[in-house]
Amino acid sequence: MMMNGIEAVIFDLDGCLIDSSEVQKAAFFGSYKEVVGDDHCPSYEEYIKHTGDSVNGMLKKMGLPAAMAASFRRISSESVDKILVNWEAMKLVRKLKKYGYKTALCTGKDHYRTVEILKYFQCDDLFDVLICGDDVPEPKPSAMPILKAMEALGADPENTVMIGDGYNDIKSAKNAGVKSILTLWYGDAGVPKVADYYSETVEEMWATID
Repeated sequence: MMMNGIEAVIFDLDGCLIDSSEVQKAAFFGSYKEVVGDDHCPSYEEYIKHTGDSVNGMLKKMGLPAAMAASFRRISSESVDKILVNWEAMKLVRKLKKYGYKTALCTGKDHYRTVEILKYFQCDDLFDVLICGDDVPEPKPSAMPILKAMEALGADPENTVMIGDGYNDIKSAKNAGVKSILTLWYGDAGVPKVADYYSETVEEMWATID
């Protein structure tokens, strides 16, 4: 099944272009230990239910101290070299740009960490627009990040697709009135099957978009 008339492609970062699960685990459990220090830390499975939101938003939803955010970001920055990049997906972004598609990155990570990661892996030239968790008052699953990305790209909902691995990505796309593709190459994390399309490989995604 293919999509006609697509001009703008918006990507999530984690679970789509990179795998930072080990970094997130270290940052989540490490920041809890530093700030709270007891043995009642929520599970990582509870944490990932809120991915797509900002760090501050995730902590708030889990009833955890806002003070954990600074520690979380510090540990994440110290562990940037442990991030695994999906280079095939990054090549797809470059291919899309070559063929004239507009590209944006829409992530719950804060702007500083997002730029830090992209620069570290020399991928900071791939996206026309970056919309991060602290660039909008309402992160995903709100429509606001995608709407802001489309405005910056000069794109319309009917010509835009959102690509991500989480429920918040797909919900944000639906709230913004754009098509969505759920990536499955890092596994099925129990995300409700409500996306318009699904891709188990990067090649399959290219066939869907093109």
